[in-house]
Amino acid sequence: MRILIVDDEPSICQCLARIARRLGYGDVDTASSGEEVLVQMEHQPYDLITLDLHMPGKIDGWELIPPVRRRFPHAILAIISGFIPEEISREMAHRVDAMIPKPVDVDIFVQLLEKAEQTCKAREKIAE
Repeated sequence: MRILIVDDEPSICQCLARIARRLGYGDVDTASSGEEVLVQMEHQPYDLITLDLHMPGKIDGWELIPPVRRRFPHAILAIISGFIPEEISREMAHRVDAMIPKPVDVDIFVQLLEKAEQTCKAREKIAE
């Protein structure tokens, strides 16, 4: 399973990537801006993408959701943010698979990884 963790806070990227790698997920990339994500999406396929919503630069997490969905329609897309609005549009709610508030509960992040892996394995079996 290939994972992309997106957050403008390096410590969060490093921590989540470290957790994933310790659990045996070796294909983990990180990005700190929307612009970085767009470049990385052109070079790698991803099965699980976590997005921070509020990042500096021209492209924030909200703006990344549509291009990520177009490029990786079957990827699991999880929002990990300290600014998850109580009400989001139905359109956006249907485009993301999970919303995890910061500070990130490690157990919930581990559950996200496990469920994403199960989903990837099920897709592989179906494809066979």
